Amino acid sequence: MLSDIISAHAPLKIVSLRLNLAAIDFRLMKVFPAFNIIEAGLRNGEIGPNTTIVETSSGTMALALAIVCMQFSLKLHIFGDRAIEPPLKRTMQELGAEVHIVDATASNGNVQLLRKNALLEFVDRTRATWSRQYDNLANRLSYARPAAEAIREFGEIDVLVAAVGSGGSSCGLAHYCRAFFPKMKLVGIDTFGSVLFGQPVGRRDLRGLGNSILPGNLFHQAFDEIHWLGANEAYQAAHRLHRETSLKRGPTSGAAYLVAKWYAELSPKSKVLAVFPDDSNRYEQNIYDPGWMQANGYQAELAATEPVLVPHPLHADNGWCRFNWSRRSLAEVMGINIPRTEA
Repeated sequence: MLSDIISAHAPLKIVSLRLNLAAIDFRLMKVFPAFNIIEAGLRNGEIGPNTTIVETSSGTMALALAIVCMQFSLKLHIFGDRAIEPPLKRTMQELGAEVHIVDATASNGNVQLLRKNALLEFVDRTRATWSRQYDNLANRLSYARPAAEAIREFGEIDVLVAAVGSGGSSCGLAHYCRAFFPKMKLVGIDTFGSVLFGQPVGRRDLRGLGNSILPGNLFHQAFDEIHWLGANEAYQAAHRLHRETSLKRGPTSGAAYLVAKWYAELSPKSKVLAVFPDDSNRYEQNIYDPGWMQANGYQAELAATEPVLVPHPLHADNGWCRFNWSRRSLAEVMGINIPRTEA
């Protein structure tokens, strides 16, 4: 059972947005996998009272682990990059975590590999335990509870729309929901320059989804369709979500809203559920700041408002693109044997 304090960080609501569209609305979604990973490790003996936990993250997984490790009195070291803003870093440090910033820009296509290498060097030197959010099955399994709550409140789900990073939430929610609704369509959202669905690694202005490492928790055969969004599209979608629903959320939630609303309008008889991973706290000084948006060239009139259907992932290059994945493996889609990188 989640403790009362951890539960306070992990409330979830099923919010109706229109007749056939709703959202699983989290305050801090990654508390679920963070707790499940640590609790499972304590239960099976892989983690003891004096174990030091390490993880590579520059976002909400880092914060969630800081919360959970504080509750279990465990030492935590986070290896991140400049995407960790000073307020987030201070918050984690106040919770007892040590934060290591890898010397690479937030848009560096290989920043996650650099973070991983720094983490591995630390593990070799200290014998710390890596929580391995990308490969740890406890990540995917942690989404049974949110899925059960969604089914209880929303009923049958025809289309589930989720951003993809580690593969934990999208594949975990889909696995549980399909036990009840096997025909449910899973729509994943990625960004350009992410390797998750066949694109070469490259610069990613949009953070919070996508990856430069192929995680073990990503099960490609679960997905029916993939959408790629640029940063401007996701940022403008977050503003649209706020204007149209009063829900002020981050760009990952905005991306899910944009794609899910498009599906709901395209198929008015289908019940569409979007995943909103976190709130807007990290984004008040950037995407919700008009000066920052203007200075960085993000303009509403430049954002794509409809997806372009592409014949292959390598044809998805900017704006908003979609591809019929059709529950195939990555190798089947790409036509080559692709090794899975250990995260």
